[in-house]
Amino acid sequence: MTYSHWITHKFGGSSLNDDACFLNVAKILSGKQEIIIVSATQGTTSSLQLLLDQACLGELNDELLTSIERKHIDLADELACEQLRTTIIANIKQDMHVIGDLLNTVMTLRVYSKELQACVIGYGEKWSAQILTGLLSAKNNNKMSKVLYVDASQVLILADNEVDWEKSAENLAKLNLSDYDQVVITGFIAGNDQGVQLTLGRNGSDYSAAIFAKILGIDKLIIWTDVDGIMSADPRKVPSAFVLPCISYQEALELAYFGATVLHPSTIEPMMSAGSTIFIKNSFKPDEPGTIIGQSNEQPSSLIKGITCVESAALLNIEGSGMAGVPGSAERIFQVLRQGHISVILISQASSEQSICVAIKSDQALRARQLLTQHFRYEIEYGKIKSIEVDESCSIIAAVGDGMVGQRGIAAKICHALAMANVNIKAIAQGVAECNISLVIQRYEAQKAMRAIHSGLYLSHKTISVGLIGSGRIGATLLSQLKQQQDILKKEHGLALRLRGIANSKQMLLDEHEIDLGSWQDEFGVKGAEIDLNVFIDHVVSDFIPHSLIIDCTASEETAQRYLDILKKGAHIVTPNKKANSSHLDFYHDLLSTADHYNRYYLYETTVCAGLPVIKTLQDLLLTGDKIHRIEGIVSGTLGFLFNQISAGVSFSHAVKDAKQRGFTEPDPRDDLSGLDVARKMVCLAREIGIPASLDDVGLESLIPDELANCSVNEFLKRLHEYDAMITSRLEKITSTSLSVGAVVRYVGKIAAAGEITVGMQSYEADHPFARLQATDTIVSIETARYTPQPMIIQGAGAGAEVTAAGVFADILRLSSSLSEH
Repeated sequence: MTYSHWITHKFGGSSLNDDACFLNVAKILSGKQEIIIVSATQGTTSSLQLLLDQACLGELNDELLTSIERKHIDLADELACEQLRTTIIANIKQDMHVIGDLLNTVMTLRVYSKELQACVIGYGEKWSAQILTGLLSAKNNNKMSKVLYVDASQVLILADNEVDWEKSAENLAKLNLSDYDQVVITGFIAGNDQGVQLTLGRNGSDYSAAIFAKILGIDKLIIWTDVDGIMSADPRKVPSAFVLPCISYQEALELAYFGATVLHPSTIEPMMSAGSTIFIKNSFKPDEPGTIIGQSNEQPSSLIKGITCVESAALLNIEGSGMAGVPGSAERIFQVLRQGHISVILISQASSEQSICVAIKSDQALRARQLLTQHFRYEIEYGKIKSIEVDESCSIIAAVGDGMVGQRGIAAKICHALAMANVNIKAIAQGVAECNISLVIQRYEAQKAMRAIHSGLYLSHKTISVGLIGSGRIGATLLSQLKQQQDILKKEHGLALRLRGIANSKQMLLDEHEIDLGSWQDEFGVKGAEIDLNVFIDHVVSDFIPHSLIIDCTASEETAQRYLDILKKGAHIVTPNKKANSSHLDFYHDLLSTADHYNRYYLYETTVCAGLPVIKTLQDLLLTGDKIHRIEGIVSGTLGFLFNQISAGVSFSHAVKDAKQRGFTEPDPRDDLSGLDVARKMVCLAREIGIPASLDDVGLESLIPDELANCSVNEFLKRLHEYDAMITSRLEKITSTSLSVGAVVRYVGKIAAAGEITVGMQSYEADHPFARLQATDTIVSIETARYTPQPMIIQGAGAGAEVTAAGVFADILRLSSSLSEH
């Protein structure tokens, strides 16, 4: 009899947790030509094992024993058909009496055998299988002959811990399974020729399902669990992990061996040898496609299918010049480990033959070292072997995929991803089959490493985790511009900017994945938490997204002082905040050297003239060998507007009030009239061309009357007209030196080649570019060895949220381009 057209189902404990789960299983099943392998209900096997362990200590946990009995009797009473209900409940009660007697024996002896353990912990599968049989019989209108319960311990025979395929097939054949529509079989348990119950090991129900599928020649095995399929990584450690639609047997074996818990390694081999197909599906989402495991004849959709981890590993390093060129050194090492029943997970040897390192389970590390030290005691004594070192705090990360075969650059991508995440590789190994690259790292970096590799392989290399500090006019405008271009940037340029944090001086909004650029303001008001810059920075600096970026759209000194921390933690910085570049000279040098040391970008084009490319131009001039002789500019859009108004005959006080009303000034106009903002900008430019300037070096002319320096803003604005005549007199005095009619006064910053920096009022002839400036435009004149006598002029809108945000946006795109080239 052939069963190739039947289907084998295996349901895990999470799919059989309560009556609703059992009913869901019954709904999933078709009712025709099905072999159904079941685990114990969730937690039952662990509870039975706990009872044994407590009995070894002389304790009988009556409460736990009663709760196990009550749970299964309730399930049987609720679900089983009337004809089977009484029998099933009686069986459960009888089994509980047997368990009680066995536990009393263990309490007396304070020890138990493997056979007794198998007997006790195997009851869970018997109960769940009987209950499901009762439920399916009820579903089939009580036609008792349609559903068969099979105790696998009476059918599946083990000899020396290996499946006796011939005897097991003979036992199955006696059951005449073809007479039934559905056969419910206990997973996990088996027996031997003497009728003693055994187990297939923890998670052995998968193996049970594969064994029965192979014996019966069934082509399709569906393993039902509580996850959507085999993931590209553990989603608890890698939030961006996704379901793999299909993988090969070899890939599944590699993933299972290196710690992927969805599938038991031994499950794959019977199905692979039979050429059958395994499906991993979610019993709570039965319509989801899940993962298919089978022969791989198609072109792989991705080079690497999964990233998994052996968390607790140790690295043994045997090193010494006496090993070089000596045949048999490696053989001796592995023989010692084999004799000590210590399995080697990974091997790496230097081509000089002076060192061999092997990775093993961390709980075997000390014993392995003792055995090797004893074996090589003479070599160690005479210095031929320098040392046998053990690092017990390691993990092994494995990247698995058939698509890696013959592909260049995969290892480079993995190593680059780890380097960007500042994760050090202690050892690396790749077999000639090329379907697995394994790396040994420090255990505390395992999660970060998995996230970094996953993002480096699956995400666009231009995916950036973004955090915005400063959600005021410039910040809000920037987010609006980003939203407008978001789809275009992703579709046409592969740039994915994931806004994962927004902060102002009081609150912050964080999202593990991405904040919606269209509704961030509403979310900020509802979900915003108290600001904590440490938490904010740590959140944005993601180890599962290739790159991290902090955008500082504030004018905060406090935020600027955090730039060193931000760079050290791994984020790039883009900012219009000039406080950092004009701060103490030592801090400025530390900032640039830190960015260089940690291979991070620090972009600040908008610190001087909003979106005008002044800083980039200076950098390009210097890189091409030009010499800067003089920089002169109107770099404050606010003061440019004021002096344009004054030149048109408007009084000083009225011009200030008009500018404030238009939103051109700071809330306190004296912040602009002091000239300090212009001085900071000139210090930034001076440092850019190599002049070690500080604010104290600037000759600064303030426009604030001394008498109004410390009063309130309202009083300042109210009394400012009293000083119009004084300001007019100063302006006339400046223009009186002009040789032509129509000269105007502008508020200008100057940098001389010798390093002198001045900020103040200056007159210009009517035909000078500075005299023709309009509205809030800014202008910079750069005189160089090449650009003389006619200097380079950079002019345009230099104030306002739109152009400043656009300048910040341009820096972000410049960063993306640099990351792509890198």
